[in-house]
Amino acid sequence: MKVSVNWLRELLDGLAATDSEIAARLTAAGLEVEGETRLGAGLSGVIVAEVRETRRHPKADKLTLVDVFDGHEVTQVVCGAPNVPAPGGKVVWARPGATLPNGITLAPKEVRGVLSPGMLCAEDELGLGASHEGILILDSDAAPGADAAALLGLPDTILELNVTPNRPDCLGHLGVARELTALFPGARLRPLSADLEPWLSEGPVTELATVTLEDAEGCPRYTARVLLGVKVGQSPLPVRLRLQSLGVRAINDVVDATNLGLLETGHPLHAFDLDRLAGHAIVVRRARPGEPITTLDGQERALTGDDLAICDAERPVAIAGVMGGRHSEVGPATTRILLESAHFAGPRIRRTARRLGLHSEASQRFERGTDPNDGVTLSSLRCARRIALSTGARIARGAIDRYPHPIDPRAIVLRPDRTERLLGTPVSPSEQARILTSLGLTCEGDEGPLRCLVPTFRPDLTREIDLIEEVARVHGYDRVPATLPRATGVGGAPDPAAEAADSARDALWALGLAETLSFAFIAPERIAALGFTDGRSDPLLLQNPLREEQSALRTSLLPGLLAALQHNLSRGVADVALFEIGTTFRRRPRAPQAVSGASCSEGGFAAEDARTCEGKGEPLPDERQMVAGVLSGRRGGWLKPGAELDFSDVKGVVEGLLDRCRIPGTTFRAATSDEAPFFHPGLRAALTVESNGDTALGVLGELHPALRERLGIALPAFAFELDLAPFSTAAPTVMGPLARFPGSSRDSSFFVDAAIPAAAIQAAIVRASLLVESVHIREDYREPGRVPPGKKGLLWSIHYRAPDRTLTDDEVNADHARVMDALKAEFQVDTR
Repeated sequence: MKVSVNWLRELLDGLAATDSEIAARLTAAGLEVEGETRLGAGLSGVIVAEVRETRRHPKADKLTLVDVFDGHEVTQVVCGAPNVPAPGGKVVWARPGATLPNGITLAPKEVRGVLSPGMLCAEDELGLGASHEGILILDSDAAPGADAAALLGLPDTILELNVTPNRPDCLGHLGVARELTALFPGARLRPLSADLEPWLSEGPVTELATVTLEDAEGCPRYTARVLLGVKVGQSPLPVRLRLQSLGVRAINDVVDATNLGLLETGHPLHAFDLDRLAGHAIVVRRARPGEPITTLDGQERALTGDDLAICDAERPVAIAGVMGGRHSEVGPATTRILLESAHFAGPRIRRTARRLGLHSEASQRFERGTDPNDGVTLSSLRCARRIALSTGARIARGAIDRYPHPIDPRAIVLRPDRTERLLGTPVSPSEQARILTSLGLTCEGDEGPLRCLVPTFRPDLTREIDLIEEVARVHGYDRVPATLPRATGVGGAPDPAAEAADSARDALWALGLAETLSFAFIAPERIAALGFTDGRSDPLLLQNPLREEQSALRTSLLPGLLAALQHNLSRGVADVALFEIGTTFRRRPRAPQAVSGASCSEGGFAAEDARTCEGKGEPLPDERQMVAGVLSGRRGGWLKPGAELDFSDVKGVVEGLLDRCRIPGTTFRAATSDEAPFFHPGLRAALTVESNGDTALGVLGELHPALRERLGIALPAFAFELDLAPFSTAAPTVMGPLARFPGSSRDSSFFVDAAIPAAAIQAAIVRASLLVESVHIREDYREPGRVPPGKKGLLWSIHYRAPDRTLTDDEVNADHARVMDALKAEFQVDTR
């Protein structure tokens, strides 16, 4: 929000601070000043001059000789602007010796053979803006010889404030000025004149208009005033320039008055042409579904039943808190005005503005919260007074005020000693009371706790800790000493889930993968692209996403990893090895509804989900810690590129992860299309772990070519995703002595049914002998014509060792024979 320092000074007495000091203190107190613009800095020696006569330059068609009067004498000045006013017009003359904001000091200068003592100035030359289309034309009542800089409100500093969403009171100059009274103890607010008596007409407002409030929830308060005999015209130049400096386009004196009121008090206002309101009536109600309205920007919009509409006796004339309607706007022919000042419910305005994509200065303030009491009243009085001053209007007596359920100030008790304990620095009770009082609160109590009444323009102050924060930021965070908090010496209990995640992270780092982090929010299309057939296909959607690309909670880590893979490949990085550890979110199935009167824990949801019942009864999602990875490109090579990655590489990463994290009893098997539809049918596997029965651990495989084409992944890629829950119950590390006696290996090659998993054969080998130390498969051979149909050739390497002696060849051969006999009995293997 833009703030004029000159305007702040007009609202305050006793502010003895430079513009830079004001900016620094506001930033330190939480109202960050993101930028400063100096208007007219260094400008001096410019005055108001009256044009007396104009004539063409004798040697240049585009130059004009202008005789100007400075209150004492007439002087000829050369001007190149196309908009020199007729005699009697007022302009800005920079005489010889004047200094402009660009640092130039003027001196008499000959222009095409004619001496020009100074120049007539345009906006950019005065530091008012960027326009150089012509010289600046002043209002007709400007006195010749007067200081033009003072007339134009120069110099001025425009501060660009970053007002946080919880501080709607600072979205107007009055609120920022109130902050300065707290930050600079000598400053105090000047009373704002709201006296309408000189402009009041004889008749009451109730004879001229009616207001009906049908939706008090959406509009807790609505006030209306009526102004008569309005003559719509252009606002005075200082008003137009002030609006321009604050980023608002001047329209006419009525609309400009409402915009000035918004910028002054922070409370939006709207002016209707009373004669264009059917029945001279205002009805505040919910819009009817599909009800149309043409807004001030010329767009026709369809309303919904959730929108709050300001209507006349026949149709909507404004979208409450967002934008007025074209049908009732104030124009040159307007003579009677109904001035609206209201308080609307922030959530309703926010939903409407977001749905329509129509965010205005008014909606921004109503969304955050306006003052339903003094804010409504003061802004209405000030705006009516301003319109009467500029247009010569009369004001109908009284105001129509619909306020069925008044909102009272909130009372909070503040314990000064608790403030000191929390801040760790002494702040006297009187100083705390001074700070809060300067911020608009009413504090009672000389000793002990302070009873504070929070004005309704501060909806962010709801608890004692909020008042303590106010004291801290005004007192100065820089004055709070840096001290170490006292430790209690109580250690936290270990978190198995966090330890499991750390173990998996260390293992994957050691295996050569790099960790990546992605948002938990993702586009639903990315989830759908993987073709899930279980609960992962139905993600939880955000009600108000910031972007459509982040509108769903992820049900898998793979979409984010595949997006990272595609990002790398599109930038020429082909060798990719990434992993991520994070939370996924799945919908919980709803249990049968509870009987009437039962609570959530009495049957509305499953017992373990009772804690999740909130809002409309939707259970919280099932949050699962997962680990996933993706690989593409080639293996590392020595002096030449390595071989391309294949399924064995991703399987090796998973095996290395399981081994390093000590997850025993895992088994690989072929995965089904329901388990992993996104993997190639012939190159995918599911992993189970033996813990109270086979528990699904995850899947791995090569990405399906169709999926790669949809996602723009040009190279073969391999991925895995595992549930981290079993990792938290990993087997403990068992240390044992190094082997004292040598072992012996035997290789066995045989044919076996192609449908039998290698893992089953490995388990049978281990069961058949107590001397087997390790078993490794060396070859899986399936070449047609050399392998019997329906068979596969396997080559195994089996290592035998005894802990207490050196095995003889006879012992090893006998044990190996028992292993082979067991395989022949169980799997009918055919030794090659």
